[in-house]
Amino acid sequence: MSKKCIKCGQPLPDNASFCPHCTAVQKEKQEIKAPKRWRKAAFGATAVVVLLAAVGVAFSLHHRPKSYEGGAQVVYTGKGKSYKLLLNFSEDDGVTGHAQGERTDTLAQGMESALPCQLYVLDQETGELAWEEFTEKVVSCKVDTKPGENSRKVDYVEPVHNESFPNAAYVSDIIYTSDSGTNDILWNLTMKNGDTISLSTRLTIEKQAAVTYFSEDTPMETTEELNALLASIEEEVSSETPVYLHLPAVTYDGDIVFGNHVWGIYGSSDGDDVTTFTGTVSLRGLNGNYAEMSGIQFKGNSGIGVNAYCLTLLSKCGFNGWDTAAIANNEAWVNAMDCTFTNNKIALKFNSSMAYGTAPNYLNNTFTGNGTAVCIENLPGNEVLDFAGSTFSENDVDIDNKAEHSVDTAKANFETASE
Repeated sequence: MSKKCIKCGQPLPDNASFCPHCTAVQKEKQEIKAPKRWRKAAFGATAVVVLLAAVGVAFSLHHRPKSYEGGAQVVYTGKGKSYKLLLNFSEDDGVTGHAQGERTDTLAQGMESALPCQLYVLDQETGELAWEEFTEKVVSCKVDTKPGENSRKVDYVEPVHNESFPNAAYVSDIIYTSDSGTNDILWNLTMKNGDTISLSTRLTIEKQAAVTYFSEDTPMETTEELNALLASIEEEVSSETPVYLHLPAVTYDGDIVFGNHVWGIYGSSDGDDVTTFTGTVSLRGLNGNYAEMSGIQFKGNSGIGVNAYCLTLLSKCGFNGWDTAAIANNEAWVNAMDCTFTNNKIALKFNSSMAYGTAPNYLNNTFTGNGTAVCIENLPGNEVLDFAGSTFSENDVDIDNKAEHSVDTAKANFETASE
């Protein structure tokens, strides 16, 4: 026995775990060290990191840019407030919160026209117009058009706030022809917080077949022949069918009435001769019919040059010597571009009870030596008459705005007699 008790020293077997003499346990005590605190700290730090990551993900998900997509209407929520956005071609429907997902119009063959596509914004809770506060949150507003099968892409004007439609946030003029067919009008807005909003509406244009008369094929050299042709048109051609007249370079004396059709009336020139009317020309289209007159001279010594009872578009025409060169009556509208008005008592007069959606642009006209260049006696609606590029020279009165209608002459030219 080589092993001895660690307490009393008595010899013990080698495998003895206690001493029978003093009962002392023969295993030496070992110091047990307490666990290090860094493990608990590491666990706590890991938990904090996980918690912070979860909070970060939640914050990121909550604040990441969102996409809002709809047809002609969508509800957008930003910073706890909701807005109802909608597209329309009608101001009356727009301000009352009615979206227009599609519209179908007819247009005479060969014609071009435009419609104002309007974006309205209403407070979702109150239904009140809210475009002003909403547009402060907008970075950009874009429009594009997508033609359907067998259709032609329509043109458009980038959307802006248009004073002619003061209740709309943005307006884009959609410019189309009779061959345009069906197009989707796509609106995309980007907000300052990165959100995006997409809306769309659909415009379909149906072509109206037209009847065309050329002076080479049809007698229209005199007032009598022209009146006879107009009488036959009234009898034989449906009022729903557009009529195009290509007039010879002759002078027509006496009054002439164009009846209830869509009219395209085009003058011509031959040396010094130009298609000319010396009597009153009346345009009496009804039920949405309209007239376009281009390249014609109106020379009088009194009375009225063009007496419009429908939407009448004048381009590259000249008026001289009339009491009133052109007047819009009742529910009519007269638009003039690239025209010349000289030595008339009143050049262009509005006495209308109708507001039109057509672009009210009176561009690049010349008003010289008239008693009153433009007289606005009665004209409802919000359309701003824009005279950009037009020149007013030596008129007694340039614009007599009795109706106090909105007029923009910021880009017009005003010349005095001395100049």
